[in-house]
Amino acid sequence: MKITAYIHPIRTYLPCTGVGRHINSILLRLNELQDVDLELLLSRQWLGTDGELDPRCPLRNLPKITSPTSENVTERAWKLFGYPKMDRYISDETDWLYAPVETYLPVTKCPVAITIHDIQAFEPNLPWSRTLKHRWFRYKWGQWVHRTLSDCRIVFTVSEFSKQRMVELLGANPKKLVVVGNGVEQPFFDIASVSPETLIRPVEQPYVFMVGGLRQKKGGDHFLAVAEKLRQRNSSIQIIIAGSSEPAYVQAATAHPNIKLLGVVPDEDLPRLLRGSLCLLFLSLYEGFGIPALEAMAVGVPAVVSNCASLPEVVGDAGIVVNPEASNEIADILIALASDRSLRNEYIQRGQKWANQFTWAACADKVIEAFKEFS
Repeated sequence: MKITAYIHPIRTYLPCTGVGRHINSILLRLNELQDVDLELLLSRQWLGTDGELDPRCPLRNLPKITSPTSENVTERAWKLFGYPKMDRYISDETDWLYAPVETYLPVTKCPVAITIHDIQAFEPNLPWSRTLKHRWFRYKWGQWVHRTLSDCRIVFTVSEFSKQRMVELLGANPKKLVVVGNGVEQPFFDIASVSPETLIRPVEQPYVFMVGGLRQKKGGDHFLAVAEKLRQRNSSIQIIIAGSSEPAYVQAATAHPNIKLLGVVPDEDLPRLLRGSLCLLFLSLYEGFGIPALEAMAVGVPAVVSNCASLPEVVGDAGIVVNPEASNEIADILIALASDRSLRNEYIQRGQKWANQFTWAACADKVIEAFKEFS
């Protein structure tokens, strides 16, 4: 099976977000399959003087074809006008044109499959849904997403939640929506056997860990509230946050000595930081999936997640699901995990068993199965 995969290279550079991990992991796995002939399609602007992708891109050594025009200009034309057609850049032997990212791809010589990770742009009741920034976001997506849902033979997504919201908010045909999920990389499983006491920790005190930065979407206000509740109870538990934070929250965090912002950390440090923690605290208000919850379970720590969007689905009964606004109850849970070894061990065991189901190999297999079914 010959697959041409269209990518946004910058989203694959390490360290990257969950979408970047999805792109890298799915394509690297597809490239390993004996019956798959994979090549990348991308704008020539992303190649260096050596004719290769940036060294930060794990896909750097995969076969590739390029188009000469700017990515931004070309994609705007695709999304607004369905032009220029990409047939000239694609081999006549191509069985599928596949984009593990959200876009519109005008091509006639082969079927197209794209991935929509979430449709946050169209959610009407998020705290930021009525802001000017979000309305502009919704308008831009509205220029192309309906055409994509109509014209593509397959639309992949990462959770049943996202699939259902595409049906409810956009009228998508559920028969062409395929949930492939996300996976966990092997280093997160490997470190589960390492004693936390042997690891370098960001603080001496017990800490809960969060990935994604202190931001509104990630529940920034609720983290501040939990930090205050822990302080009022004289708890030594610290809140350690990795990722890029919004300036207003960086300033607000200075009033909470039990919050430590690490900024963006290398991907190779995440398993260690999670393994050394009391638990993951993930109070995000909207996720199409929420990979950090599975990564926490894989390393052997409990996952405490919000009851919003896809997160209850992702953790099942192996995680602790909370109302992100219930800061008193969340503080109670964190203190209980720190003091009750049997409670913590129960969720560690549940989580490890649950996380074992989520591999990138399984996700890639679902992609291939869908290609065979819809060809």
